[in-house]
Amino acid sequence: MIIPPSEIDSLLRLVDREVWIVTAAAGGRRGGLMATWVAQASIDRERPVILAGLAPNHFTSGLVEEGQAFVAHLLAESQAELAWNFAKDSGHERDKLAGLATLESASGCPILEHCLAWFDCRVFARHDAGDRLFFWADVVAAERRGTGNPLREQAFIRSLTDEQRKVLALQRELDLKIQRPLADAWRAMCGKMGGNKV
Repeated sequence: MIIPPSEIDSLLRLVDREVWIVTAAAGGRRGGLMATWVAQASIDRERPVILAGLAPNHFTSGLVEEGQAFVAHLLAESQAELAWNFAKDSGHERDKLAGLATLESASGCPILEHCLAWFDCRVFARHDAGDRLFFWADVVAAERRGTGNPLREQAFIRSLTDEQRKVLALQRELDLKIQRPLADAWRAMCGKMGGNKV
């Protein structure tokens, strides 16, 4: 039975990931983006690791590459508006942190004062998968700043107006124009190598 891509997409929406804000700084610049591909990547409680998958064309991804550090923030369920601030456009166009209360991590990355929790991370490994750069990072500091449950992707989308959903859809299409050829090139390279050996 062949399932059309639209149906596969609707099934994948059953997975309701946490909304993360990833911030970074390098070379006197700072930035942040909304991400849903952030996860704990180690079961070792003495050496916690976070894995973040970021699109290579995003401003903040370049800052993470340059600075080899980032801060991953979990937002509270009530912070959909803050998530929208980081999702609606590119850090190439504006400072998404302007006007927000921030602290600074030991590596100089911005920490949002108002979040559910933050994790200060130092990158120790990177893998280029075409349309995503995967960063494995040691968590060197963390703090819970709020109460309640994390904001999740589907609740965030439901909180948006029709106009905001259109903006998000347009941003996705613009990203795909850049990212699909990168993913295709990576897949072709993997095929030539007989599979991707990490």
